[in-house]
Amino acid sequence: MGRYRELVRALVFYSNASNRGTHGRVQSGLPCNLNQNEYQVLEYICEFEDKNRILTAIARDTGILQSLVTKSTKRLVELGLAERYRLVGNKKSVILKPTPLGRATYLEYCQSVQEIFVPFFRSLDGFSDEELKRFEASVRILGGEWGDFSDKSIPGLEKIL
Repeated sequence: MGRYRELVRALVFYSNASNRGTHGRVQSGLPCNLNQNEYQVLEYICEFEDKNRILTAIARDTGILQSLVTKSTKRLVELGLAERYRLVGNKKSVILKPTPLGRATYLEYCQSVQEIFVPFFRSLDGFSDEELKRFEASVRILGGEWGDFSDKSIPGLEKIL
């Protein structure tokens, strides 16, 4: 890795610490807790609620396996945190939307996670906007071709009961 060895070590450590820190269940005010994938799906549908992304797009954009997105979707719907919709005339394209309880749960989670990111953000305060954009681009390159955050909206939704 040459001159990037310590950077790679730091990224690997972050990845491992992040997975270890959220291994099992993440705490919330719900009567039950959500796992990391369930929170990531909930976060995604809250952040991109206006984009009407189908489940396969959620899997692609988050890097979570399609089967785990499907499993997370089922649990979020069972808990009343999300509702499923489909395109009119297309039963295969399922779109997940947060409920008011889902949005409130996501906001509560954001407040608790924010504490983790404060020191990280402070360490970036000295970066110019251009340097920050380059850093973000580097992290996205590291993530590979897993994410497509384009503004693809899908009109004509119908709630699945």
